[in-house]
Amino acid sequence: MVDWERARQILFATVTTGLLWTMAACTSESGQAVGGDPAPSPSSPTISSESGKSSGGLEDVVACDLLTPEERDQISRNLKESGRGPIAGASDHCGLESGGGPESGFYMHITIRPEQVVENYKTASTDKITDGEVAGRPAKQITNSGGTCIVTFAAERGRVDVTVATRSVEDACDIADQVTEIVASKVPEPTA
Repeated sequence: MVDWERARQILFATVTTGLLWTMAACTSESGQAVGGDPAPSPSSPTISSESGKSSGGLEDVVACDLLTPEERDQISRNLKESGRGPIAGASDHCGLESGGGPESGFYMHITIRPEQVVENYKTASTDKITDGEVAGRPAKQITNSGGTCIVTFAAERGRVDVTVATRSVEDACDIADQVTEIVASKVPEPTA
């Protein structure tokens, strides 16, 4: 008999480790991303209440606050946090996972990188890169055959990465595009 809870834990550990290594390697290639319809211009950024800062810059954005509970439910019912905080050169990240186990679930990370730009995103030799824009911002979409889709787009002097891993890269990109449209409207516009 299959122990689905154990299978889910193993899959989560494997995908999370892969995502963390992928995100840690993200620092040098040129390009821009894709996405759906342009999002409205950004509202004021989400500021960390813990930092006491009020500069409103990208470094102050709290990744887990970029999606409201209602927006999370639009993406997937029962979307739960699986990690947060600074990680691999990022000022903040938010790990989220859906229910459903290995057959229908997915894992997602929203990563804030105030000191790293889209043009410096490093990819693996087997990744497929699509240049484009998200809400008028330079961006790129990176996919691989393992079911991972990353949309990285310019924000202030850095970038925001939305990483989704699931069984199908097409499903992962659909989710990443949906999340990117929401998130792009809540972070600072790129500066020169």
